[in-house]
Amino acid sequence: MRTLVPIILLTALGIFAHSRSPATEQEKSPAQDEAKFAKVLFDQSSKPVVIAHVTVIDATGGAPQEDMTVVIAGNRITRVDKTANVKIPREAQVLEAKGKFLVPGLWDMHVHLSWTTASALSVLVANGVTGVRDMGGRLGEIDEWRTKIATGLLVGPRIVRAGPQLNGQKFNPYQMVTGNPDETRGVVRALKEVGVDFIKVHRRLPRDSYFAAIDEAKRQGLLLVGHIPMTVTPEEASDAGQATIEHVETLFEGTFSTALKDQKLSGAIRQWRTAEGGKLFARFVKNHTVVTPALAGWHWVIEFSDPSLPPDPRSRYVALSMKKAFPRPSKTSAEELIELKQRFAEFREVVRQMNRSGVTVMAGTDVAGPRVPGFSLHDELAVLVECGLTPLQALQAATLTPARLLNKAEDFGTVASGKFADLVLLDANPLEDIRNTQKVRAVVLNGRLLDRRELNRLLAEAEALASTQ
Repeated sequence: MRTLVPIILLTALGIFAHSRSPATEQEKSPAQDEAKFAKVLFDQSSKPVVIAHVTVIDATGGAPQEDMTVVIAGNRITRVDKTANVKIPREAQVLEAKGKFLVPGLWDMHVHLSWTTASALSVLVANGVTGVRDMGGRLGEIDEWRTKIATGLLVGPRIVRAGPQLNGQKFNPYQMVTGNPDETRGVVRALKEVGVDFIKVHRRLPRDSYFAAIDEAKRQGLLLVGHIPMTVTPEEASDAGQATIEHVETLFEGTFSTALKDQKLSGAIRQWRTAEGGKLFARFVKNHTVVTPALAGWHWVIEFSDPSLPPDPRSRYVALSMKKAFPRPSKTSAEELIELKQRFAEFREVVRQMNRSGVTVMAGTDVAGPRVPGFSLHDELAVLVECGLTPLQALQAATLTPARLLNKAEDFGTVASGKFADLVLLDANPLEDIRNTQKVRAVVLNGRLLDRRELNRLLAEAEALASTQ
């Protein structure tokens, strides 16, 4: 019976809603036929796209390349060269981009789409986010969105996903209690069978089940990412091969907080940075452990908790159901706000120390519930620069680093011939001021050009959809 447990659990969560087996002609639904037809139309209507006289920032670390022309055919970049050397195809859609800056499409490496609803998809794209890593949601729902995005029925980013979060207790609908170590191994194998891209663990996963999960994930060729379980030290997680550690605060939960008595967490972190931080971060570097700090989420919590501040006007892009499910607190004490701000200040110093130590930092927002999708990634990049990353490092945290982590650097992460045509055209140079990533003039998504007018239309539609979801 033990081998059946993972299958029963996954089926109950609707994870087998989208089988990987090809459907027969009798099994195909009208929606599948519609999607196939839409894909044919989308492919046939595509024309070569040319971005002319642009400055290319390819995210490799090289100097910006001025007066370049980028040619796109289908969904791939076919040429990146000096404008004088490029003959523009007669039938091409040409975008004159003199004085503009072209960067790779951005990735938000920590999102929860089932907790944002579908209204977030086009908001992400309108902000230049062409790819996301979903860190826990309803797999059937997310795969339905992926299918519609791939066939042109929806505008949305590329999505890699974990499906359910593995945990020792279930705190939300998108978590799964995995059981003992043997059962946990079975769950990992079952998730591999249904095609998840990686395994996500949460902080209440028991110690023995955690090590079983990470060992089985390696056997199945899957990365294991997420929180550090409460009974596991950061050193142990890194040594075991956890690929990414999510949230800077997870370093100070569990074993760290258990050792505290009456001392405030912010003060304890300050002491730890001086005495122990360097040793841990040297270990992260040695083990190639990547950290996704998700600091913008903390900044959002502070502003959301402060009743003296006006609501974020960008919250009009948040689904109504999420606003109702997570109402803004009517009162937060001055002492609580001070502690939140002090803790946030310490987290920023921790990230500063990580960066100085050579730890690879990746951009992710933990967007979910009432947090604003898309825009928050630009907030994260700005906070990372405040923590000492250069604008180039911050840009790489949302481009080249995600591509390398996902083992997709041949297809994404830089602006080069042969890569997928996921690009963002900016009105100003992000290497001079990282906030210039917010000045999006156009987005190329899988070879499709979305100019500012089209992006504005997507935002308007998303706002209307959010008010009903």
